[in-house]
Amino acid sequence: MSRKPDSPVKRRPNYFWWALINILALVFAILSWTGCYYVFHFPEKPHNYAILQKLGRLPSLDFFEAGKLPKATTLPPKQLYAMIYDREQANTGPDKLMDAATLQTLNLQLKRNYITHFEKPLNLNYVRGTWRIQQVRELSSEDFISSGFAVLAKALVIPGDQEDSTNPDRLPFPVELEILLPTASGVQIPPNTEITTDNSIEIDRSRNGLAIIHIAQEGAADEPVTRLTTIPLLANPFALTKNSKIALTAPTRLNIQAPFPLFETEAE
Repeated sequence: MSRKPDSPVKRRPNYFWWALINILALVFAILSWTGCYYVFHFPEKPHNYAILQKLGRLPSLDFFEAGKLPKATTLPPKQLYAMIYDREQANTGPDKLMDAATLQTLNLQLKRNYITHFEKPLNLNYVRGTWRIQQVRELSSEDFISSGFAVLAKALVIPGDQEDSTNPDRLPFPVELEILLPTASGVQIPPNTEITTDNSIEIDRSRNGLAIIHIAQEGAADEPVTRLTTIPLLANPFALTKNSKIALTAPTRLNIQAPFPLFETEAE
């Protein structure tokens, strides 16, 4: 009985390899574009910031000229207080604190604003009002900015029943303000500076341009406190008291992994 010859091995057509190479190239291009987009558009991620730093592509941080601040709303303490509440529920039901996931997303946007030098700011707001300084400390390498000072202040507001008074009393309000003051290395607080409970400072957009870069919920659930971390966008020396000012210098590098808030919450 004669044996049938083996069937010849089928070979893939030439266009198969051409198509495979093009598909792989397309996939590589998509992954590369997606990776670059992710790195450049989300520099608030520590890994992305490190990559941009190695590539020398970090945005340059600097102060703005007077009158050229990014457009945003300037809020007094009573409106700042509401920032920890769910905005979608504001007009549809009882006040409800913003959930942790939403607050985290908002804070990433606020941090990105500053890191990208407000190229495309989201949810940006400035601070104004009367504030009483409570604490001042030096910044270190463990902070968001390594050289300068951090100030903690409490809002002072006029009670509703005294708004028409010619000499109203300003009372503490549940809004706390953290102010990052970047300086050149070695700058010291003026030796004659004395922080007392009687000291109060006025903050406004044209003088300080304090932009909010982080929002935190402090205090008890039934008596919440809004803690805002801010940084001046104008180079004007910051008036720590009526008789002392601190010269500001824009930082060159940031510690993206530094925690906020800057001051520990006092135990109840």
